[in-house]
Amino acid sequence: MRYAPLPWIGALAWHYWFVVADETGRHRWEVWQTKNAGGTCIGHVHRDLKAPEDGVGGGPSRVVTEWFGEDPYCETYHYWPGPNSNTFVAWVLREAGIQHPLDPRGLGRKFGLKRYLAAKQ
Repeated sequence: MRYAPLPWIGALAWHYWFVVADETGRHRWEVWQTKNAGGTCIGHVHRDLKAPEDGVGGGPSRVVTEWFGEDPYCETYHYWPGPNSNTFVAWVLREAGIQHPLDPRGLGRKFGLKRYLAAKQ
């Protein structure tokens, strides 16, 4: 995760974004004030609008923190018992701290849950 001060008000406000490294390179993910401003985007959410280390006009960017670890089931898919699309959605909700139970018909939603909970202790 990186940040840079905003132009004119950098002493009061910073802009944060994520840099994600994968087999295709390093990609910058952020929410920008203008929709469809460039790069790959869905409305205000942009990928690679700017280079990963670029500031936003108020000074250089800085690294806040870095995370390293295995990708959650990126190379495996099984209808039953998982991991599958429902495993992914449940993982995102847990990581975001969102308490929203998936319907029991979401097969795979609990795949890896015991391992996840054990790692959190």
